[in-house]
Amino acid sequence: MRLKAKTLGAGAGMLAALIWATASGPAHAQEEAAQRSIPDEYRWENVITDFDKDRLERLEEALALGNEEAAGAPSVSYDDRLALKSVMEAEAVPVDDSHLLGWRGCRMIKVGGRFAGLAVYPFFDCRITVVDGFLFFEKRSGSQRMSGRLYQNDALSRILLAAPTYNDAPQRPYRSEADENTDPQIQNAVGVLNQLEDGRLRILFPWPALEASYTVLELRSLDNL
Repeated sequence: MRLKAKTLGAGAGMLAALIWATASGPAHAQEEAAQRSIPDEYRWENVITDFDKDRLERLEEALALGNEEAAGAPSVSYDDRLALKSVMEAEAVPVDDSHLLGWRGCRMIKVGGRFAGLAVYPFFDCRITVVDGFLFFEKRSGSQRMSGRLYQNDALSRILLAAPTYNDAPQRPYRSEADENTDPQIQNAVGVLNQLEDGRLRILFPWPALEASYTVLELRSLDNL
């Protein structure tokens, strides 16, 4: 079973969702063969904690709940709703790892939860580089930051296993099951990255520790801010 990206076309502003699905046929066989050639330490399934795996498995649930909560929030602006619709309804295309590299403007959108219902933040600085043979993601500015490795998943997605930090605190590694911190301020961040047809990137984070049912990080090229 692999994590697959799928756009749901439905009425009344239904947003895109990611679902768990099992593929079949020759393309799936080729993908499985490619996956078997990846060393164990490069497989996200061998690194992710059980808690974060559960969050990924319940991604569709997080999206449905967050969208319902956001739709019912009374004080959300039209512009904020449009920002969410734009990033969530964009089609995912096969990921080109070379396209991911470099600096981008990134903004976090927090969806659902007990507070605002929908909150769109300003653009900050993010970048993706190669560190120790891994694609490495960093959110480099703003008070809420994070960094971590991106792992192969399938043609349409990469899995981000990251650790949050605040302000100018030093970066931390993703925590294993044995030393995972239950403090919500520094709990692991697990996300699904997609490359979108217009060149943007999208990272979905189901069930974050604070403030939302899911968050989505939109990444744009610096000449498209």
